Amino acid sequence: MNDTDFKNRYVSARMKIIAADFKNLNDMQRKAVQATEGPLLLLAGAGSGKTTVLIHRIANILKYGRASDCDEIPDGVTGEELRFLEEYAENPKPDDRRKAESLAAYEPAQPWRVIAITFTNKAADELKNRLARMIGPASDDVWAMTFHAACVRILRRDIDKLGFDRSFTIYDTSDSQSLAKRIVKEFDLDDKTYPPRSVLGYISRAKDDMISPEDFAAAAEKSGDFRRRQIGRIYLEYSKRMRAANALDFDDLILVAVRLLTEHQDVRQHYQKRFRYVLIDEYQDTNNLQYRLASLLAGGNGNRCVLGDQDQ
Repeated sequence: MNDTDFKNRYVSARMKIIAADFKNLNDMQRKAVQATEGPLLLLAGAGSGKTTVLIHRIANILKYGRASDCDEIPDGVTGEELRFLEEYAENPKPDDRRKAESLAAYEPAQPWRVIAITFTNKAADELKNRLARMIGPASDDVWAMTFHAACVRILRRDIDKLGFDRSFTIYDTSDSQSLAKRIVKEFDLDDKTYPPRSVLGYISRAKDDMISPEDFAAAAEKSGDFRRRQIGRIYLEYSKRMRAANALDFDDLILVAVRLLTEHQDVRQHYQKRFRYVLIDEYQDTNNLQYRLASLLAGGNGNRCVLGDQDQ
């Protein structure tokens, strides 16, 4: 038997073993779970099992690595091991399961090399719980969390490179609105004309477009729009006070993380090397900053899987 025949038989046997692990999935779900390498866009409607696919895909990556999406095989495998794999694929025995899974794997990923991002805490908790039930304690090391939680973890480690203290405070929506309300009042502006929530909406959109307070205020001055000029003043003051308080709001968490990864190559390379697989749920809801963050994290190897609902 030549090397090509040996490799083809080995790959064929392990694909049968891997497919059997996901026999509860339909054909399209199984295809998505087993496509582990390179960029992948999964479109599916509500109730079609997107989260199930996400969880099974992580399980496949941790257990089998690249095995289901490449024709490479481990160095040094023997004819005896090939025969064992083929026999197990046709007639699996519980006592041989661990050995068969080990032989079928190719570069399985460590849990900490996988990041799965969701949009809500509820969705993140569901993801963690279902992962724990499926793969056990190893799930604790998978970064299964929201965009904001992932950014907090990144910033706690390296935000000092941007001049912030690592013990920064996080302002929630209520904190941000209270600060904006105080500024509006101190500027002798009518809070019915400049409601804090509306003003913060302008600031949020500016941050998503990565427009600094200075640039926003300068453009507002040139526009001749009185209301926009006042919002520009508020944005400047809001940013100044947030910085003085060593505080970040929810938009800042992603904005500053993107800045950190963009401006500091060592930090960017650390996370690109760390995360071999980046998975993002509800991708249709991502804004500009979230898209940039995902691209920066996945830039090391391009293994980015995004799941979305085209009807939304």
